[in-house]
Amino acid sequence: TNVFVMNGSRELLQDSRYHVSSFDPVVDNVVAPHTLIVGTVPGITSHGLSVYYGHASNVFWWIAGEALGFRRGGPHLEREWPNQFQTKPAKDILSGLLQDSAPILSYQEQVKQLTGAGFALWDVVNKCRIKNSDDTSIKDCVPNDIRGLVHQHPTITKIVFASGKTSAKLFAKLNKSWLREGEFMLGGGEFTHSTFSNIVLRPSSLQGAIQLVVPFSVSPAAAAVRFVAKRDQWLRDVFNLSTNL
Repeated sequence: TNVFVMNGSRELLQDSRYHVSSFDPVVDNVVAPHTLIVGTVPGITSHGLSVYYGHASNVFWWIAGEALGFRRGGPHLEREWPNQFQTKPAKDILSGLLQDSAPILSYQEQVKQLTGAGFALWDVVNKCRIKNSDDTSIKDCVPNDIRGLVHQHPTITKIVFASGKTSAKLFAKLNKSWLREGEFMLGGGEFTHSTFSNIVLRPSSLQGAIQLVVPFSVSPAAAAVRFVAKRDQWLRDVFNLSTNL
């Protein structure tokens, strides 16, 4: 069985600035991954709960549930759904759910469903200084070895940037040589071409080339885009599903 131990850290320095480190990658120990989904670095809520995408209004697990047939349960499973989170999930999310009668899963069960379907999780950044959970404030950044993880799991043929343009551009800055030397192609997603077309100059058509996808950000800070629009784009470009569930 998969038991995922989360070991990231967050140390307050001063004036809402923190020194943070990311969690370990989450990969099923039986099912070979085909897609690696990366965030930037865990936010305050995620560090506090020791979970990926922990904020109640972060749409990641809500969308994963839409794709894989579950409802996202929160840390307080003893409470009536959807009042299981530290804060109330956005009304925009709850009103847009199609899987409104699917099983309610705990975090560990959600991770098991996701990784069992061939999706792996990690972050672009290993360590950095950051103001609260603001990706645009990152300094003194040490990257995670995503190239090494992909080498370790050669079945991965898609990298998805869950936090949108900011983390994708940071990844591009930290992985210039790999992006120039490796075999990559540009996939769907709202910001894929604007982020990578000047870096991946000769997209590969080789079998096994890694598709880069930069969809709408799952972050609650990107609330200008409605949940349904995010969900439909993720279902199509990340989960390879029709939006007519």
